[in-house]
Amino acid sequence: MNFANLALTTVAVCSAVAITSCGNSINPNPKEGEVVTVDVEDATFELVYVAPGSFTMGATPENEGIDTFTELPTHRVTLSKGFFIGTTEVTQEQWETVMGNNPSQVKTFADKEDKTLPVTDITWAEANRFVKKLSEMTGYKFRLPTEAEWEYAARGASKTFSRQYCGSQYPDQVACFSKTSNGTSHPVGQFRPNEIGTYDMSGNVSEWVKDNFANYKDSAQVDPCVILSDTLSHVARGGSFASKMNQCRTASREYYKPDEKSVTVGLRVVMEKE
Repeated sequence: MNFANLALTTVAVCSAVAITSCGNSINPNPKEGEVVTVDVEDATFELVYVAPGSFTMGATPENEGIDTFTELPTHRVTLSKGFFIGTTEVTQEQWETVMGNNPSQVKTFADKEDKTLPVTDITWAEANRFVKKLSEMTGYKFRLPTEAEWEYAARGASKTFSRQYCGSQYPDQVACFSKTSNGTSHPVGQFRPNEIGTYDMSGNVSEWVKDNFANYKDSAQVDPCVILSDTLSHVARGGSFASKMNQCRTASREYYKPDEKSVTVGLRVVMEKE
């Protein structure tokens, strides 16, 4: 079944290439920060390319107010494969286009219906059903990010690793959190992006990732992803509109049972590089 009239646009510094066929390939050699858009019916998914690289994961020195139980020890991580990650959290419009429903409790902003609000009130299993169906609709492989991929992108990938929030040392500039949110989620992309162009990886809603929760180890790792059981707790990252500022740091971790739903938890997608 052809659900999507897929348009893939690669945006570089000086050129744009439109790809209109599902079967065509993404640029095989994208540069970090290069953006693609995938259109599914009336919804557009914008993703930015993150190149392979290495970083120190966990409560690095700039991360103040750390949770030693969940964020230490720091450890060196290498991501051997590049990937595309959503520039924003999945919106209610995107979810409804793919899944045919909108489970979110909060559907209005400033007293008006706004489908650019992030989708929420979804379980980890439902988030995985979403990426599976999106993959089927587009012909590209979508999935949840691993926890390491998520943190690397939030830190700005190769651009910087020295800020404790996504794109700034000052949360008011980049995060919809308890001080700036007025008690509700905001339409995606209203705060300043980080160095590679991702929005709201600090605050707005926490984001499911692929991994089960587990304590960190101090050994160096390549492409880590903790897969234990679908029935055990899974990690959500980034903090939310209800979070204190220290919960929105790039190193901060939360975890939930996979069948839990919350008005503060949504998702962000990864699309694998062909």
